[in-house]
Amino acid sequence: MAQIGRGGVEGPLPFRLEAFGLSVVGKVRPRNEDALAVIPSMGLVVVADGMGGAPGGDVASAVAVQGVVRAVLEGRALREAVEEANGQILRVAEERRELRGMGSTLTVLRVDTAAGRFDLAHVGDCRAYRLRGGELLRLTRDHTLVEEWVLRGILDPEEARHHPLSHVLHRVLGVEEKVKVDVLEGAVEVGDRFLLCSDGLVKVLEESELQGWLVRAWGPHLKKAVEGMVEEGLQRGAPDNITVAVLGLEGPRRPSR
Repeated sequence: MAQIGRGGVEGPLPFRLEAFGLSVVGKVRPRNEDALAVIPSMGLVVVADGMGGAPGGDVASAVAVQGVVRAVLEGRALREAVEEANGQILRVAEERRELRGMGSTLTVLRVDTAAGRFDLAHVGDCRAYRLRGGELLRLTRDHTLVEEWVLRGILDPEEARHHPLSHVLHRVLGVEEKVKVDVLEGAVEVGDRFLLCSDGLVKVLEESELQGWLVRAWGPHLKKAVEGMVEEGLQRGAPDNITVAVLGLEGPRRPSR
């Protein structure tokens, strides 16, 4: 079953925010262990991916997303919200012995249209990208063994993408009481597109293809672009679950005459 989030919200000039997300079961796994939240009124997008093969991966990702959304509603900063979600996963696993060992990756984006800023927090191998002026920029680094090898020059990015150990994480929620959270903030501009996705998408689509879809993801076409990326991933075999969310910033609507 697909998980869907969508909507739009007017912000103080010059920003109008649109967002849509979709999460589906891939062609191999029996259930969807990804979780998704898209809340345009908060400028918030959250994507999580439960550890495949571990007990309760779907529970861990759902707890992570719900925990972050709740903490943001309470006014907490993203780093603190992610740390709180980590603690919640540990508490649930402690209460339910059959879920011990569960964990999840998580990437969360919050856009403040009033301030013209974005905040990003990240643990694991879900990804965030920004398209600006037609150029795609990856905002996150995978917390995986093969990504470390790429940084050290042992592997090139294409080898890492198809490496049999590409799934091995060295940082994840729900494993230790303290978790290191990558955070990033910056200014937003009219026309910016942010893509958040689980690793199931980048296993089957090239970044140049993601760029092409995001270039087309404006106004009424934003939803179609998200659906198009998901469908393309499914057509290519989808060895993992696929979750895609896009948040776009448009100029204000002109009043009708």
